[in-house]
Amino acid sequence: MKVNWGVEVAGSGIGVPERVMTNEDWAQRLDTSDEWIVQRTGIRQRRWAAEHESTLTFAERASRAALAQAGVTAQDIDLIVCGTITPDHPLPSTSCELQAALGCGWVPAFDVVAACSGFVYAMITAAQYLVTGMSRCALVVGADCLTRVCDMEDRQSAILFGDGAGAVVLRPSASPETGILATRMGADGGRAMLIWVPAGGSREPASLRTVNERLHVMRMKGRDVYKFAVSQMQAVILDTARDAGVDLRDVNLLVPHQSNLRIIESACEKLGIPPERVFINIDRMGNTSAASVPIAFHEARAEGRLRRGDLALLVAFGAGLTWSSVLLRM
Repeated sequence: MKVNWGVEVAGSGIGVPERVMTNEDWAQRLDTSDEWIVQRTGIRQRRWAAEHESTLTFAERASRAALAQAGVTAQDIDLIVCGTITPDHPLPSTSCELQAALGCGWVPAFDVVAACSGFVYAMITAAQYLVTGMSRCALVVGADCLTRVCDMEDRQSAILFGDGAGAVVLRPSASPETGILATRMGADGGRAMLIWVPAGGSREPASLRTVNERLHVMRMKGRDVYKFAVSQMQAVILDTARDAGVDLRDVNLLVPHQSNLRIIESACEKLGIPPERVFINIDRMGNTSAASVPIAFHEARAEGRLRRGDLALLVAFGAGLTWSSVLLRM
């Protein structure tokens, strides 16, 4: 929706594993090839967490980088919201563990569970605290280690995922012309089982049977998700621009969730958005779930693809099924 947000991004940062998993590496493990993977997904490599690393590892790295770029300290942060579906533990939340790791004060900290839409959901949630005056400096993080929950024996899905985190610091806008202009959030719970992990929750607690039957790994109906993502991505982009009273041609850069290059290209082609106005890093990062959009957003800023006054449209969709978007002027 369009409101008088008055909220801007003061800084951003990322944290990704050093380990690189290439398509050639996958070809040695599964019946696949570099050509097969690139043709269907656009992915050439992705980052994998080492054994001693976790979601919190990358969330902390990304957060420290964002704080440094924003020129603030951990003590300046008065709210932490983290989007993740792979917390280090079922409880407490990643946000609470991150608060302690950074050395923040006893500020509110909570997680948002919206899968690949998680960061944008978290960003919109945190922004509302700034709008109401309940926060003056919020840390928003998207972090996931999907390689810990994906099915490593499924060549259709395993090759998609990577690990990492991205973070931004939100603060009141210095000018009414900059910052968040419009947002969109939505969900279709009727399609929840298109992407899901069958066991590990209260309905199907962990047991010897669930482990033996591999019920703790992600399952996905890729073809159905593909159809949904292409159509919903188009709708969300159009609706968000319309909410802000912005012509889609005036959007300088689209920063989409890096799910599948074919999904992004198909949606953009139908909307008439040229490739040079779309940021792509899926070839290097793969699908990092909630980390996808903030990693891409930070890299776009670092590469000079987003400058002061530019319009950036962040859009994501994921399990739930969920979708979300933020249009902001840099």
